[in-house]
Amino acid sequence: MDENRFLNKIKRIINSNIGKEDFGVRELASELGFSRSQTLRRVKALTGKSANHFIRETRLKKAIELLKEDTYTASEIAYKVGFSSPSYFNKCFHDSFGITPGDYKNHRVDKIVHLPKTAKIIHNRKALIAFILICSVLIFIIYTAFQSDSKSTRVDSILNEASIAVLPLLDLSKNKNMEYMAIGLTDAITLELSKIKGLRVISRGSTMIFQDSIIPYSQIAENLNVNLLLEGSVIFSSDSLRVTVQLIEPLPKEKHIWANKYEQNFSNIIELADNISTQIANEIGLVFNNESENSNSSKVNPNAYKYYLRGKLLWQNQNPESIQKAISYLNKSIQIDSTFAPSYSCLADCYVIMNKFIQNNEDKFKNRLESHLAANNAMNKAIGLDSSLAEAYITKGKIFGKLDWNWEEMKEMADKGLGLNPNNPYGHILLSKYWAIKGNQDRLLKEAITAEHLDPLNPMTISWVCYSYLLTGKYNEAIEKYHQVLELFPNHGLAWNDLGIAYYLLGEKEKAKESWKELHEIMGNYSMAKYFENENFDNSVNHWLLEATTGSKLYCSNPSIIAIAHLFVNQKEGALDYLELAYKYKNEDLPLIMLNPVFKNLYDEPRFNKIAHKVGITKKF
Repeated sequence: MDENRFLNKIKRIINSNIGKEDFGVRELASELGFSRSQTLRRVKALTGKSANHFIRETRLKKAIELLKEDTYTASEIAYKVGFSSPSYFNKCFHDSFGITPGDYKNHRVDKIVHLPKTAKIIHNRKALIAFILICSVLIFIIYTAFQSDSKSTRVDSILNEASIAVLPLLDLSKNKNMEYMAIGLTDAITLELSKIKGLRVISRGSTMIFQDSIIPYSQIAENLNVNLLLEGSVIFSSDSLRVTVQLIEPLPKEKHIWANKYEQNFSNIIELADNISTQIANEIGLVFNNESENSNSSKVNPNAYKYYLRGKLLWQNQNPESIQKAISYLNKSIQIDSTFAPSYSCLADCYVIMNKFIQNNEDKFKNRLESHLAANNAMNKAIGLDSSLAEAYITKGKIFGKLDWNWEEMKEMADKGLGLNPNNPYGHILLSKYWAIKGNQDRLLKEAITAEHLDPLNPMTISWVCYSYLLTGKYNEAIEKYHQVLELFPNHGLAWNDLGIAYYLLGEKEKAKESWKELHEIMGNYSMAKYFENENFDNSVNHWLLEATTGSKLYCSNPSIIAIAHLFVNQKEGALDYLELAYKYKNEDLPLIMLNPVFKNLYDEPRFNKIAHKVGITKKF
């Protein structure tokens, strides 16, 4: 389906549900047959806007059509286009067009100007020009600030450090239906390059942002803070594979260092992937007078490898549907070849992730026990088959941390994994969490920043850096960093939530409330967003607590989060009750959430300290 037809399909779906107040991204994704994350990406790529913004814009366009018909009042139209109230409709209409629906209707305005969300009405040409210039300067400042603390710092880093990013290989096959294979080869090359001593290799979580990108190489290199890029393409046929790659030095002036082509039969696809990535690694090793360590590739059934790659691609989407499908593909891979360690490692991670998507705490607790056993079995199998698989140790460390709260074993696994691959950002995040539990703020921040250095454009990695600043009392730094995340990923709910907490800790409750209002809009909770907009801080939080704990709509099932919300309105007993509930159900977020400075008013409470001791926190409160 071409882009115009697909966009028209999206518009038809929205318009057919235009009167439904609760119709949001989740419902749109269901109608399209996509996951929520896929829908967000597709809409953003096609329109340049977030999915929620596009849905609201479509509602407003329909409202204009109805206003022109002069059949309904503005209040009636508000409900007909899916707004929860006329007042909220008036605000959104005014924010977008600089005029109220009533004024539009009465004056029969044929043309209206789309204004930025935060803009005021601009009355003359000079003011408009000035406004545009100011916005342009602000955008430039924000973008420049995100790249690094200063231009000279970035240049010094590039001059003094060997660093590379492997851009996603393009699938140039005739049918273009082998993207998962191209991504698998990208991963294999990245992994092999990670074995070169002294070479910093950017995680694929950050480089995937530039898939099919037209951004100049120099800008990509600056965004990732690297001095080398590897890019290329893959062409698949019935029984062969052709890979073309080239190594580029993009700064200060673009320079192509070398290029090569590889064409082989892939009767054993994993061996072929290892051969290609090893050859490329050796080439780069020669550039830096450094030899890479050749991997000991094992034989694997090509069909098993294909199922593994499909499963791993779905694992990276991190949503319930994709994880379920990933588990199915990985089990198929294992059925075909029970000796392929990476399938077991990825399967274990899927079991760990799946637990967070379950809402009911009883079901979550039961699934936690079952997934824990399955994940451990898969991990032990993976390590037994391949003791050199760094990601297996990192995943096992994740299991020790999230499911066992066994921090010493978590650290041991992280150290083993990083010993095999020091470029794995998730290993550094595990160490950062370990030092958070231990109360060592310097090492907490050091490991978090190292992870960001390896994965600079991954929202989850950057958000952990933000949270690290929060844990160490650096609230202004946390807020600045959260805004950087949201500039790149405006629909990243975790960033909006924790940004609100940072504002609260600084005593800026109105800004905190505004952040949480944005979070509810992203989640499609429009009535709750409206409540946060119109009510004061305490009323808004109390209303959310009522809905989260007794309401018919499940706004939150995480007892650790509910405990924090109780403290926003100084309800200590409620916070302690929900912390105990979180411990009862072995809520995996509990230990790190208890480190949040929001809980400082509970540091002298015996009930709080008892739970902290049980989950292994040794930080001095």
